[in-house]
This record gives sequence, C-alpha cells and structure tokens, in this order.
Amino acid sequence: MRVFSCPLGRVAAWLGVVLVSLWAAPVRAQSAPVAPICSLALAGQVVDHESATILPGATARLLETGEVSAADSYGNYHFHVCAGTYHIEVSFVGFRSETAEVRVGSSVVRNFQLHPDAVQLAGAVVRGQAPAAPPTQATAALTGRDLAATRGQSLGEALLKVSGVSAIQTGPNVFKPMIHGLHSNRVALLNNGVRQEGQQWGQDHGPEIDPFVASQLTVVKGAAGVRYGADAIGGVVLAQPAALPDSAGTTADLHLVGASNNGLGAASATVQGSPTKLPALAWRAQGTVRRAGLSRTPDYWISSSALAEYNYSAAVGWRANRWGAEAFVSQYNAKLGLYPVPENWNLVARGSSPPPLPASFTYALDRPYQQIQHTLVKLSGFYKLNGWGGRLSATLAQQADRRGEYDKYRPRNDNVAAKNLPELDYRNQTTTADLRWELHQHGNFGGELGLSGTAQDNTYRPGSRFFIPYYTNLTAGAYALGHWRPGPWLVEAGLRLDRRSLSTRRPTRVSGDFAVVRESFAFTTPAASAGVVREVGPHVTLRADMSLLQRAPAANERASQGVHNGIYEEGYDITRPAGAAPLGPETARSAAFSVSWHDHPRLNGELTVYQTTIRNYIYQTPVPPVLDIRGLFPSYRYQQTDAQFRGVDLLVAYRVARPLTLGLKAATVVERDLRQNDYLILAPADRVEGWLRYEAGPPPADAAPRRVGGFYAQLGAQAVRRQTRVPRDNEQRDYQDPPPGYWLLGAELGGTLRLGPRTPLEISLTGTNLLDTRYRDYLNRYRYFLDELGRNVTLRLRMPLAFGAAKG
Repeated sequence: MRVFSCPLGRVAAWLGVVLVSLWAAPVRAQSAPVAPICSLALAGQVVDHESATILPGATARLLETGEVSAADSYGNYHFHVCAGTYHIEVSFVGFRSETAEVRVGSSVVRNFQLHPDAVQLAGAVVRGQAPAAPPTQATAALTGRDLAATRGQSLGEALLKVSGVSAIQTGPNVFKPMIHGLHSNRVALLNNGVRQEGQQWGQDHGPEIDPFVASQLTVVKGAAGVRYGADAIGGVVLAQPAALPDSAGTTADLHLVGASNNGLGAASATVQGSPTKLPALAWRAQGTVRRAGLSRTPDYWISSSALAEYNYSAAVGWRANRWGAEAFVSQYNAKLGLYPVPENWNLVARGSSPPPLPASFTYALDRPYQQIQHTLVKLSGFYKLNGWGGRLSATLAQQADRRGEYDKYRPRNDNVAAKNLPELDYRNQTTTADLRWELHQHGNFGGELGLSGTAQDNTYRPGSRFFIPYYTNLTAGAYALGHWRPGPWLVEAGLRLDRRSLSTRRPTRVSGDFAVVRESFAFTTPAASAGVVREVGPHVTLRADMSLLQRAPAANERASQGVHNGIYEEGYDITRPAGAAPLGPETARSAAFSVSWHDHPRLNGELTVYQTTIRNYIYQTPVPPVLDIRGLFPSYRYQQTDAQFRGVDLLVAYRVARPLTLGLKAATVVERDLRQNDYLILAPADRVEGWLRYEAGPPPADAAPRRVGGFYAQLGAQAVRRQTRVPRDNEQRDYQDPPPGYWLLGAELGGTLRLGPRTPLEISLTGTNLLDTRYRDYLNRYRYFLDELGRNVTLRLRMPLAFGAAKG
C-alpha cells in the first residue's frame, strides 16, 4: 500500500506527529469529568437606537466563555448558559459596541439598542458586499473553521462541504458547482457583489474565482431569479470578502497550504488597514500562489494533471456619514492540466486497455491544458436618503475573460505551433450595471427596487478554431421585492422582468463555399417568487417558498460544434430539421420547504424538501462517438425536454457531551424526463456523510493563557451509492454503466499555537481517502477512463498579524 506520493507527504506526516505530541499533554490534563450541560436561555434582540431597525448579523459575545452568537434575520441572538453572572459584548459594523452585565438565575431576555458611529456608519454599507441571501430560502454558509478547512482547494471543490451541493468534475482540477442537480447556466455566481461572467457555460469550465478572497461562501439553495436574475434557477453562490477595516491600524493574514497527493503548495497573503489621520479611508491588498504537480490515484499518476495559479486583488474605500464609495480590482490567472483523452477511450471504458501513464511525478505542465485569465474591475457606492427614502446603492463593473484551450497535439500550422497558440481562444468582455434602492422599513413593511443591465461580447483570437459562435448579448432587467413582518412571521414576494437580445455569427459551408450564418434572438423572461418564514420559539424556524421564472437559451446550447477538451459537442440548432422551431426558453416552477433547529445546546440541523419542474429543459445527451483525423471522441448533443427534480437535503449535529458532537449530512435528488417517462443522465448519486468531532472547551476565565489551545479532532466517513436512476432508453444511454458505489474515510485535527501575545498560529491537518480506496465518481466526465484521487494529507497554517496604527 502506498503511503505518500511525494516528499511533501512525509513532511506533512512528520508535522502531524509533532502536533499530536504538542497537544497530548494539554488534552490529558483536561481529562476531568465532563461538566453538565447548562440550558438556561440568555437571548435578546439587537436594533438601531435611532430608527429601531433590526440589525441581523450583529455579534454577541460572552466575555467569560468566548462564545459568539450572530443575530438572525430578526436581530435575535441566543445563548445557553449555566446560572451565574455574565458580561455580554454586542457589536455591529458602523455602530458603537456595548457591554452589559447580566445575572442569570433563570432564562433571561436582554435587548440592545446600538448607537450609530458617525465615522463608521458608512463602512457597514458600502463594502461591496453581495445582497443578503433571501431569508425565505434555505441557505448555507462556509465561515470560520469550516471555510478554513477548504483553503487551498478550488471554489467548486470547497463548496462540496455544503449539503445539497455536488460538482461536475473534469479530471482532478476542474470542479463545477451543482446545486440540487442543476449547474452551469442555471447557477449564478457573485464575486464581491458582481455577477461572474465569462465562459461559465462549459461543464469543464470551473469558476474563475480565488476562494482566498472570500471570508464567507454562501449558497442559496433553490431558484432565486427575482433578486439575482433569470439564470439562478438552481441557486446562487456568493463569494463575499470581509468588510474593509473601520478602525485605524494595519493587519495582515497569511495562509500556507501543502498537500501530499499532488505536491500542492499554496500561499496567500492579505494586508489591510486604515490610516489614523484619515479614518474615512480604508484599503486592502491580497495575493495567492497555488502550484501542484501530477495527481495520483491508488495505482497510477494521472497524466497532465498539474496546475499553476497566480491571483491578486485590491480594494480601496471611502466612508462618510451618509455616503461611501469603493473600488475593487481582481485578476485570476490559472493554467490547469487536462487528462489527454486516449484514442482508444472506448476500449478503456470497457476495461480492455489501460490508460497511458507518465513515468513519474512531475510539476511540468504540458498539453492538453486550459489557460485562463479573468479580470474584474468594480466601482460601487451608496447614498443614505433623508427621511423615509432608505438607501440607494449603485455598482458598475467591467470583466475581461480570456480562455485558451490547448489540444493534446500541436496544430499542423507551423507558425501557430511554433508560438504554442491555443486551438480554442475565447475572449469575453462584459459590462454590468446595477442600481438598488432599499426602502426604509415603515412599521412591519419594507422592500427594495432594482435595475440591472449587461452588455457582453464574445469573440475568438483570429485563426483559432471555431466551437461556439461569436455573439453579442444585451440584457436589461428590473425587479421589486417587498416583505412584511407581523410578529414571528416574515412574508416576502417579488417580481422581475428581463429582456435579453442575443446576436450570433458562426462560420459554415454551403455547397462547399464558406459562409457566415447570422441569427438574432430576443426573449422577454418574467420571474415571480413568494415565501414565508415562521419562527417557532427560539430554536425552530420554518421556511417555505415558491417561484416561477424563465431562462433564455445560451449561445453554446444553440450553436456549439466541435471537439472541446477531448469531447465532441453539438448545439441543438446545428442538427435541427428544416422547418423545426429553434431552441426556446426554459420555464421553471420551484417549491421548497425547510425546517431548521438552531442555537440549541444539543440538537441543531436543517431539513429541506424541494421540487423543480422545468418545461423545455435544455440538457446534453450522449450520441454515437465522432471519428475525425484526430481520433474517436465521446460525443454529446443538446436536447430539449420537460424535466422534474425532486430531492431532500439533511444536516444534523448532535452534541453527545460537552466536547463531543455527532454529525450527519445526506442528500438525494431524483431527476426525471417527463416526456420520455425516464430518468435524466448525470444526476448526483445518493450520498451520506457522518462524523464524530471532539472540540476542547474554552479555558476558565481566571486560567493562565495556554500556549496551545482550541484543539479539535474529527473522524468521518462518506458513502456514495451507485447511481441506478439512469436513462433506460437506448438512444440516451451513457457509454458506460455508472461506476459502483464507494465509501471513504477521512480525519481532521487542528488547534492554535501561540507564538507570542499577539501572534497566534492556527494549524490543521486533514486526511482524505485515508484507506487509499480505488473508486470512480459518476459526476466526473472522465469516469470512463480515470480513477479518482488516492490518499491525500493536507497541512494548513494561518497566521493573523497586527502592526499597530497605520500612518497618515
């Protein structure tokens, strides 16, 4: 059995032994009887003293224990404590913090009214944060330790920690987020409040976002088309940076990551500050480097699976009493190796021929690969209106996306080959503008109005191969959302209307002569939603929502044609019979119900049940392989049908004793082709994940500071069932039956080592597929000829630094 694939693995293992030995003594010293669970409720509401507006997201902290509770959508915080005297500190960006002493003999309610800080107020508003997730929909967020446990991974891979989220893979380097069985053009991504635009249509095109930029990753599960646009049928992913600093001083954050399987090394640093003599100004600079060699299955190295990534971002903001502005720029640069699809892939898929293997581990990155550069420039601002006007905010953004795809073999054109130019060279320019008016809450009523516009132009480098047409996409939209809060209820409803104009130009041959086919399409797509939230006591929240929205077809679904990363794809209109109607818009009807248990001393969790029915659903289905001079390629064609998606997500955490927690996460989705009375291809298989976690409690308030603290350890297992719900129709059957089910063992441990009074070092060690299990995943597009990764051990270090007050 192979233990580690490269020298970095041995280093990670050695460091793991050192960590265990460091923590062994403190853990043994704490082996006292487990304290009884205390269940007295200490709760309250946090509001604005001036306007009585609730402050969701405000932070309440018990100074004696270090416990933190974030205020929910009603501004309520919750703690469960023993009898005694506590000091609560409540803070919210833009307001002065307040501390109060509370004596607890029975359940206590302590409300807070925070006073706005004239200097900080604008900073809470104009940080370029994405709009808050719809409160009537099921949402999940990765923050704190959960987010830290994903550092070094791509965005799509990190989101796999969220229940109900899976990913379509293309080898070990490309992960495409899938929410409730929907992906690509049906999942909207927002990067720092800006809708991510580029070549997101491709199943093998991962998000061009550096996860190190985000301090929180939020997933809105289910249709959210009113607020985020017509493409959010499946859901929304929000990559949200932290707010720019609102206090004087300079701080930094350093991350280092190393992994054993592919020798991955990643480093990311963030520096930010606000000058003492100019407190209205704040700034941030950030950069990431990520490099990895060949990945390894339990039996062989995966050819051309190395990667290199270099990213940066910067922001500067100005905050005044009633207005503020921010400028943000980021650039994502990645070179991602792709496994070279073998010419005899059909034999490989049947197990008749082994895949080609390189001789040994290397960091060299050779063909085939993707080279991506995505640049975002954003300007945003807000103005607080007088009286009942509320707040007006605007965002203007420019995105430039360049994607080069380098085939397995260099082109025959000597000039192109000498320059090593990509065979496919997409160039996308997108300008977006958003205007949002948040109405001041009047009694129980509130809401917002919004306008948005997009101008997009997609071209190629002259001389590169055609795959999707040149196109120009113009979109304009308007929406209105209103909410009503009678007591423990929240009722929200909204309407949206979008107008999209798509003009395409694609080369073709007519009777042997070259010609350009020009087509124009225009669609008006409405969206409507309604939802309700009911707080049933301090621990239970019920949510229900329904929506109706339409999505216009994208250019690739209409007119793509050719080999794309080793797979031949063909748009619907390419083979459309003469006289037949072109591809029409999708119409989605969605409904979901969720119940969540929260802020309970023992049991917390969430259950979501959902159904989405899509009329004229656009999807890819396998067709007979295509043979050309380069070889035989697996082939897919876009089709249209009526589809239904039904599923359940479950997340439960049960505290067995003060330091021990049992967790369970499960998801299932059934995808049906209603016209054919059959299943759809490429649906996530049923999966369940369970874990046992130990977390050392905080030290007593009068205890001396410990050099090592915050220790935690977790052992978990994931089981994935073989996907048996696949098309039975021979015309839509896959090239290969789904792979067998599998289960994987994982573990994690970590804590904080204090190098000085103000220098904590957070350390974690994570192991995945610890038994080196050989398996394949049904959602990997290269499942026909590749196994998944073998054992991997990842070491993560984080060091926050403070340098004192910044100079003016």
